[in-house]
Amino acid sequence: MGSSGAASRVSKSRSEADSGVQLEVPLAVVEKILLNLPAHQVVRVCRLVCHEWKELVDSAAHWKGRCRREGIQPCDASRPPEDWCQFYILNKNRRNLLKNPKAEAGLQGWEIMGNRKACWLMEENRKPFPDNTVTRCYVAFNGLCLKRQLIDLQKEGYSAAFMDQLQPDIKISDWYTTTAPYGIRYRVFMELLNEEMQPISSYHPYRMVLDGDNYPWCEITCVFRNYGPGVRFICFTHGGSAQFLRGHNGIRLTNSSVEICPAAERLRCTKSNLLINPSAEDGLQGWKMVHSGSGCWVTAENSKPLTDTVTRCFVTSFGLCLKRQLIDLQKEGYSDTFMDQVQPHIKISDWYEPRFDCGCEYQICVELLDQENKPISTFEPEKVVFHFGNSQPWCQTAHVFKNYGAGVRFIRFTHGGKDTHYWAGHYGIRVTNSSVEICPDDERWSFLKHFLLLFKKVNAECRKTMLGAIYCETKH
Repeated sequence: MGSSGAASRVSKSRSEADSGVQLEVPLAVVEKILLNLPAHQVVRVCRLVCHEWKELVDSAAHWKGRCRREGIQPCDASRPPEDWCQFYILNKNRRNLLKNPKAEAGLQGWEIMGNRKACWLMEENRKPFPDNTVTRCYVAFNGLCLKRQLIDLQKEGYSAAFMDQLQPDIKISDWYTTTAPYGIRYRVFMELLNEEMQPISSYHPYRMVLDGDNYPWCEITCVFRNYGPGVRFICFTHGGSAQFLRGHNGIRLTNSSVEICPAAERLRCTKSNLLINPSAEDGLQGWKMVHSGSGCWVTAENSKPLTDTVTRCFVTSFGLCLKRQLIDLQKEGYSDTFMDQVQPHIKISDWYEPRFDCGCEYQICVELLDQENKPISTFEPEKVVFHFGNSQPWCQTAHVFKNYGAGVRFIRFTHGGKDTHYWAGHYGIRVTNSSVEICPDDERWSFLKHFLLLFKKVNAECRKTMLGAIYCETKH
């Protein structure tokens, strides 16, 4: 059997024996190093070093360990994956399954439904999109214009066994707006289909009518969960129509997405959102009323579903109602040096929705301030006005501050609105799930530090072998 010390070492491979190089590395160290290397290098390079390394890479324990370290867990804990390697890789390779969602390649990838191809036009966005990398959109002609894509899950790498056993969340979203003054209709149909193209689950929200050209880009989302076995295809259809208008003045669509989400939403650090009480769970605690209007603010249960965890919202009255939070970045742990040198992305998000039985108005202003509370950069989109009888779902406004320069010490977040009919009571805009996040791109640096610390424990010849193999892999 040999000594206990020898049992904990990696034996020589044939190539090592031929070269006369003996690589003695404690298995525990090898395991830690493998866990800190990118998965594709572990599979393509490290797995080929020797038999013992291959066994480590092929073990379920290795991939479970990766999932545990990165906070990747199945959506439903009662249905753990049978293949942890497949689960990890498919989750890390999560992507948008729709082709050409941003109108960058004309109508390529889309099937036109119920009208001629000329009913769709591609053009530059006339309104700024929350993500400034989305610059183009589809514009519908007058009359009903629909287009769709059918996604074959098996061809995309999601086997029947994987879909049936794990039943991963399927997240679908679409962005829409209008520049027309009235009469724009928006439709979206999302269906999960079986092998015979029969619906297993579907989402057909009530058709929406958009009146007014001051709409920002709005997002509609749907997450399919616990839909049962048998899902083999996803059909995504959207479009709309314009009433009383000629030419391409209909609904504008872009940045549609269909994603398979094998893992539950990742748990973030204790305080990723710097706003206090963003979802009305603690009344008005943490918020300063800067313009209360008549009747001020109240909190209420959500009348329309947003997410499973966000169940309450803030509600405005007649007269302008605004509330605010001022975030001191230094008190939150972000030093002046860090903010000035790194200038991390600052992500802003807010959700709002109107009532069906009353018109209302929404507004938001977020400012990056210096030490004297003077603005360095400001996000203040146009006010959004909803007319009476609008069945709009929850809408999200989002913005990312980048390259804002040195000197940012505070963030001032202000939002609110009112009802436009001056009704007694609280019939105005509803807001909830607001967030302000500091997003430094430091994951690669923390990985590098940890990897180098472990790498020091490996002997010189093994370091040469591993670095040489990794270099060749990345070069090719």
